[in-house]
Amino acid sequence: MDGMTDAEADRAPRTPSPVAGTDDGLLSFDADLHVGLVNGRAVALFGLSRAARQARGLHEMLEASPRLDRDAVAGLLAACLAATLPDGEEVADLLLPGAPGLRFAIRRASGGSWTVAVSEDRRLSADAAGFDALTGLADRAMFEARLGAALDRPPRRRSGSAVLLCAIEGVRAVNQVLGHAIGEDLLRAAARRLQAAVRDADLVARLAGEEFAILQSEVDAPDRAAVLGARLAELLARPYLVAGEVISVVPRIGIAIAPADGATGGELLRRAAMALSETSSEGQGGVRRFKPEMDRRWQETRALEAALRAAAAENRFELHYQPQVVLPEGRLTGFEALIRWRHPERGLLSPAAFLPVAERLGLMRRIGTWVLHEACRAAAAWPAPLCVAVNIAPAQLEDGGLPEEVAEALRRSGLPPGRLELEVTEGVLLANADAALRQLLELRQSGVRIAMDDFGTGHSSLTQLRAFRFDRLKIDRSFVQDLPAGEDATAIVRAVAGLGRSLGISVTAEGVETAEQLARLRAEGCDAAQGYLFGRPMPGAMVPEATARLLAPAASA
Repeated sequence: MDGMTDAEADRAPRTPSPVAGTDDGLLSFDADLHVGLVNGRAVALFGLSRAARQARGLHEMLEASPRLDRDAVAGLLAACLAATLPDGEEVADLLLPGAPGLRFAIRRASGGSWTVAVSEDRRLSADAAGFDALTGLADRAMFEARLGAALDRPPRRRSGSAVLLCAIEGVRAVNQVLGHAIGEDLLRAAARRLQAAVRDADLVARLAGEEFAILQSEVDAPDRAAVLGARLAELLARPYLVAGEVISVVPRIGIAIAPADGATGGELLRRAAMALSETSSEGQGGVRRFKPEMDRRWQETRALEAALRAAAAENRFELHYQPQVVLPEGRLTGFEALIRWRHPERGLLSPAAFLPVAERLGLMRRIGTWVLHEACRAAAAWPAPLCVAVNIAPAQLEDGGLPEEVAEALRRSGLPPGRLELEVTEGVLLANADAALRQLLELRQSGVRIAMDDFGTGHSSLTQLRAFRFDRLKIDRSFVQDLPAGEDATAIVRAVAGLGRSLGISVTAEGVETAEQLARLRAEGCDAAQGYLFGRPMPGAMVPEATARLLAPAASA
């Protein structure tokens, strides 16, 4: 205190405990530990259900609180009982390990009664108090403690509980485009919506990043959790106005209910996460409750991940090669290298079956490096001037070392740079922006050709053409498959072919399967084609035969 020595301050009257403010929850009891009055704030802080609010005994009421584990109940009861003794003392500030984020004070009141005052002390550090510093919601530690306490209560006092995990898609894009400050404001706004949509006895927490969790109490029927999940999804999906920007996000929610879906907190969180992972991740969002078959699929995914890690460590993959031909004559110009994985139990797997998993596991850099070196080695044995096309993953551009990696692959194999074509998608460019363009420019200056794959499927393909002059545009197969009848597809193919001619860029159509499609592509002026009509992806041993067949001009007849 100002003007006091330390000794004088020690003798000075103490200021009231943090739990002595007007925001206290207050609960009165008598010498027999019978409950008297309980205010609304105490109901909220203790998380009491409707049934628990009617309890007459202090032990019974505290035992029903999902915020107190058994040790916390025992400790608080002992302090209350001690206060009722003839020489009992008041407790100014009581912290209990089994009641994270709560402080208690026990005081004598008039008429032979006592009060328990409870509050959340937010002046503590966020980690110590159990609160998330950004949103003010509970953090993971408090959520897990409250969930454990709710499940740890005796069966006669245990009401149904549900865990709802909520992921909000779109926040990372906001961070990248509008900045992290607006992204944080968006998370705060979402947190406020969640908090306003639940009851006092429920708990909302931010677990990490864009993931929130709700502990719903008094779930006497599964429909109650489903109704809450639908309400939260609808509420979170409404547009936000943040710093003058109108922002929309996509909420995804997974639900697990005790005891049907799990008897422990860990089981419920894990199974809610399984349900969350099966909601749509393609812009539609959704709400899912855990089902037993999700556990089976989850186990299969974990097994696939383990096998894929082992395969990546030992390069247990193989490349297949699909012919690429020049139009109109249909003469072979090279092959696209396409990775395959011969799984020990599931057989030969296509890229769609395992590359998304590899990307999630952070294995794409290693796999991409192997593909590049193996494709160059194989192509060096083909007759010149046949080329090989290799797909580049975003991970290969992250550290700026792709030009050196390509140079090393060419040096080891002896393949001339002009016979290597690297295919990148719009997503690769967007993920790495300026750094990717710098590397692609360096590669192109070295003689390596660069193609944009899946042209027309992204929202800024034309913007990428202004930033970098590609050697080739590959029309996505989704446009080719609707030829020749699809008027929209025909118009798109015609426009891309015309764009290529105007810019001096070769245009290749992917996914050509029929002679009718080929005829339309020729008529629209496509420069090259690739698809089952000319050959399916084949093992390297079959390349010589395909080469002999497709190098003959008559093959296009």
